[in-house]
Amino acid sequence: MDRKSTSIVNRLTKLVLGIIILQTILIGAALIAGGVIDQAEENAYQLFHDKVANRKDYLQREMKNNWTNFQPYLQNMGEYSYDSDGNDVLFFQKAIPDLIEMLRTTQATGVYVILDQKNGNANEFPALYLRDYDPIMNSYDEDDIYMLYGSSALAKSRKIPLDQTWRSTLKINEDNQDFIKKPSSNASVSSKSFLLGYWSRPFQLNEDDVTIITYSMPLFDKTGEYQGVIGIDITLNYLAKFLPASDLQPQDSLGYLIGYSEDEGSEVYPIIMGGSLQQRMIDSNEMLDLEAVNADKNLYQLNNHFGKEKLYLVKEKIGLYQYNTPYESEQWFLMGIMREDYLLGHAYRIVNVLWISLAMAIILGAIGGILSSRQLTKPIVKLVNQVRKSDLRGELKFVSTGLTELDELASAIENANKLMLESATRLSKIIEMFGLPIAAYEMNHKSLHVSVTSNFWKTVGLFENTENPEYDLFMELLTRMTAQPEENESDVFSIGQDDAKWIRYKVIESDDTSIGVIMDVTSEILEKMMIKSERDHDALTQILNRKGVQHEFEKWCLEYQQKTAALIMFDLDHLKAVNDTYGHKWGDQYILTAVYYLKQVAPESNAILGRRSGDEFVLLLHGFENQDEILSALNRFYQLLSDHPMDISDDHQINVSISGGVMWIHDRTLTYDELLHFADEALYAAKKEKKGFYMVSTWPE
Repeated sequence: MDRKSTSIVNRLTKLVLGIIILQTILIGAALIAGGVIDQAEENAYQLFHDKVANRKDYLQREMKNNWTNFQPYLQNMGEYSYDSDGNDVLFFQKAIPDLIEMLRTTQATGVYVILDQKNGNANEFPALYLRDYDPIMNSYDEDDIYMLYGSSALAKSRKIPLDQTWRSTLKINEDNQDFIKKPSSNASVSSKSFLLGYWSRPFQLNEDDVTIITYSMPLFDKTGEYQGVIGIDITLNYLAKFLPASDLQPQDSLGYLIGYSEDEGSEVYPIIMGGSLQQRMIDSNEMLDLEAVNADKNLYQLNNHFGKEKLYLVKEKIGLYQYNTPYESEQWFLMGIMREDYLLGHAYRIVNVLWISLAMAIILGAIGGILSSRQLTKPIVKLVNQVRKSDLRGELKFVSTGLTELDELASAIENANKLMLESATRLSKIIEMFGLPIAAYEMNHKSLHVSVTSNFWKTVGLFENTENPEYDLFMELLTRMTAQPEENESDVFSIGQDDAKWIRYKVIESDDTSIGVIMDVTSEILEKMMIKSERDHDALTQILNRKGVQHEFEKWCLEYQQKTAALIMFDLDHLKAVNDTYGHKWGDQYILTAVYYLKQVAPESNAILGRRSGDEFVLLLHGFENQDEILSALNRFYQLLSDHPMDISDDHQINVSISGGVMWIHDRTLTYDELLHFADEALYAAKKEKKGFYMVSTWPE
């Protein structure tokens, strides 16, 4: 029989060919109507540009009209004298009310006055620097303001808490000097401070501070003599609130970034990045490679990024400086970024409509083909039934249908099935040969059939040994197997009962089947646990180290209950004397003895104990009914120390002496570092007045 005459393609070609020709004519007419896609793209570019331009206008108003609106306070402070001997105390006492009002009015995150250094270290300046980390939520008093630099006595008199990075004076270096040096170096250009204002690029005042941008002006006294600089800061965390990524795209948005150029027309570098997704895709240390797409709308394609998709960017200049001022050449830009698939989504939907039209035309052609081929479908149905009734786990054999293409397809299926069986057998043998702790299974949800590899039961730690377990029982096994996910590990589950055992489990789901792969990762998890234990514990005492105890404190904070709790700082007395007199061996024993009794202050469920440094310890007591219970526990601890001196030799003993400072935890308004600060103050008082015992912090009254 002629193979061509028995071909389905040959029998249907004539009918379907005519229909496809008609479809081609229809699609060609739709494309000729053109211009729709181009207009959709143009509309998308315009909308993108308008969003970025509006956001730029909003940010520019904040930067020029709100954050820099402190001219009245500049004039007030120019009236205060700063004498030639550099006595700044009186100046700051007069200036602090204005500075606080300036902070409230501008709604910046920080304000400062930094006076000129008239004697002493040229890199150290007398300064008064206040910070409000959330200026939108203003308090009626000053308890939300922190002092970063200035006199602690002044802060105490105003009841302003000291920031954890507090310093009495401001030290500058090459990284943080511009916000002072640039306004001061141009102070001779004009006596009008507002013409000399300078916006700094992001920097940190010190290594412990947050990243900020600042706006500084020279400060002149009433005679026009330069006194120092005055200005505001904006933390990048606060600035991010003015640049919401959802403004451009509701999900997975790359959001905005701020770029900087030293002068007009030069390279643009990103200086303020927004969001983790943007930071992963764009190198902040590399200039932006921009290819113009639409000059009228300031639209560019961003070429140097780490993603695979195309990114588009609109660049809008932020007008920060007036003409003919010292910094007018420095350019700041607000730039919004969008992925191509979102920006041009509407245009793509139009293209999809055209393709759908083509698909509908094809369906019409298919209907014609079906009508003409109905009498030819019996052999196809016959082959399908053979496939359905075949056991796919064994070798397949089909009866000839009498149609060339179907018989060739059946032959190809038989060969593929044979190769698959041979490949599966070889793969299992290879896994067994190398002893890899990997197993797999396949579940058919229609036939309720389950197949597992030969090493499946060994990998999951069970003693069954069947290649085809029952479907329902196997589902129960998978449920039990995934009941205990391992914390901080992806796709890892604990399945150990008597012995610890962990597996990594991944599954691929389709309409009818599930294929799962299981790997024994017990040794990997145990190694990670050992590394974590060594990282968080002190080598000598085996209690938590500095970072470990802070981590446990923060975990406790997440489960904070309204019961009595206290944070206690301890400092071993006379440790140096013990080391110098008896040697470091007995110094270590002195430390271990103190730790032994510290562990007995409270049950482990009510205490978190850690070693902060050589002779400093921190103890969190929690879950007590009242303060008297905690004080009783501490009194018992000190009585134990008194009753059990440490043996140095057969005839010589010494008492372990340790001083303590107690800070009550009334609520969670204070941070860990702030609690430590007050506990440390109480400890200092104990060391000074009552060494070998504890004192309770008097803050707050």
